[in-house]
Amino acid sequence: MAPIWSSQPFKAVFIVLFALRKVLHLTFNSLQYLLASLRPVPEWSFKTSIGVKILRAVFEFSTATRYQRPPQLSAGKSQQRFVLIDPPDRQLFSGVLSSRRVQPAPVGAVWHPTPVHKEGPGLENRQVALFVPGGAFVLGWDPEESGRAVTDVLSKQLGTTNLLYVQYRLAGPEAPFPAAVQDLLTAYHYLVGLGIPPENITLVGDSAGANLVLALLRFLETAQTPLPRPGRVLCFSPWVDVTLDSGLRYEQSAASRIDILDGALLTWGASAYMPDGELSEDTSSFISPLHHPFATKTPLFIAAGGVEGLLDSICKFAEQMSGVEGTQVRLHIAKYMPHDFFLAYPVLGSEAEIATALGDAHQFFAQDRR
Repeated sequence: MAPIWSSQPFKAVFIVLFALRKVLHLTFNSLQYLLASLRPVPEWSFKTSIGVKILRAVFEFSTATRYQRPPQLSAGKSQQRFVLIDPPDRQLFSGVLSSRRVQPAPVGAVWHPTPVHKEGPGLENRQVALFVPGGAFVLGWDPEESGRAVTDVLSKQLGTTNLLYVQYRLAGPEAPFPAAVQDLLTAYHYLVGLGIPPENITLVGDSAGANLVLALLRFLETAQTPLPRPGRVLCFSPWVDVTLDSGLRYEQSAASRIDILDGALLTWGASAYMPDGELSEDTSSFISPLHHPFATKTPLFIAAGGVEGLLDSICKFAEQMSGVEGTQVRLHIAKYMPHDFFLAYPVLGSEAEIATALGDAHQFFAQDRR
């Protein structure tokens, strides 16, 4: 059931009260965090400490009001960099991606810094990232602002030349699982169809976006599909333990008191993403990959924050994947960093930690290509 604050006139009252309360809290925190010893983590910078508070407030507000930024389905300010991708033949959506209730749909995506065209010059030299942003399956972000920030760090550290920011359907009554994974398959099919060598495609996701990236990789490895595997996969703070009690278990973690996530957001996201009825073992493995490792020939880089509430489940999943014969996995833990220090780096000031993590990823992938 949606909170009372998600509908008017209660929503307007909540917005006013919430804004006043957070302004007072942030003012107090701004004074408090001038002293490193009073910060949630003494090793955090002032910017990180305040950034965590701001992000948590955003998540609390969005959860209470059920605010969802709809995916972009027209060019708008993206102009020629926007592309509306029609889904491929439905036969490609096999297994758990085949659903009577949820059908494949057009997907909006934005290129950064420039679009890649089929049969364009130097196509074989393009290093393309397919980026899947997080948001507990229910929150979307500005593909311009977020896309530019992610493109900047990936180009500097990994040599990415182009990035496709995928705006998948947000979870809700009309778009539970497998809607978002269908959208990723549509976007990946589009990249392969452009003629980009699959070994030059990197799947990148953070938080719930990393969950979706893992689901796409699992599908490419286990389904009878003509699509090739991508060259590399990067998952930042992947949400791998997705169940209806995810929020409750998160709140029981000591790290949840200082992390950016809100347990109520995880509860909303998980319940919105879950399809109706009892889940089969196969469907469960796509939704919640923890305890469901799979073999892949694509090198998998996983990064997590050292003080994030999801750290234990991420480490367990990385260990389980490493135990699968022939699967190459590198786990990188950014000491003292909260959840999703990747997508949120402009707010958290975690540029140095991102550079270190991506430097580790670059070394890991270079070893694989020798």
